[in-house]
Amino acid sequence: MRPTQSALIARRIGASRIRLYAHRDYLARFGEPRSLADLKNHCVIGFDRDNSSFRGAGDFAQRLHREDFCFRCDSDLAQLAALRAGVGGCQENIARRTPELVAVLPNAIQYALEVWLAMHEDLKATRRVRLVFDRLAAGLTDFVKGRWFERAIPQR
Repeated sequence: MRPTQSALIARRIGASRIRLYAHRDYLARFGEPRSLADLKNHCVIGFDRDNSSFRGAGDFAQRLHREDFCFRCDSDLAQLAALRAGVGGCQENIARRTPELVAVLPNAIQYALEVWLAMHEDLKATRRVRLVFDRLAAGLTDFVKGRWFERAIPQR
């Protein structure tokens, strides 16, 4: 989300698309959901107390409640690890790095997560901090636009 504090300098990096994914082993064992209603029969991974990442998911997110998830956690890393045992949201560019993750209901659920980089305005005059900020901005921009993927995966 865009930082709102007045003492921060922020740069919008872009938007990272989020979709539902499941591990191929999970789908082989439990089958692939064919509709949103089918998700009731699956282990859906989601938030515990912090629903901020779901706010941009449109009408679907408005119907989601904490009790709808069989695994609840507010840690993105834990949710990503849990994708071996259920269905959950994942950034498209992260899922591309993991061939075992399969998009689930790809046309039914997708939304974008804004990516911002921020630093305190007092740090902008510090050369080494500004260089790190600019390097992070360039790397994150490549990630969001999917350009890192071509460099990160060796061509055969």
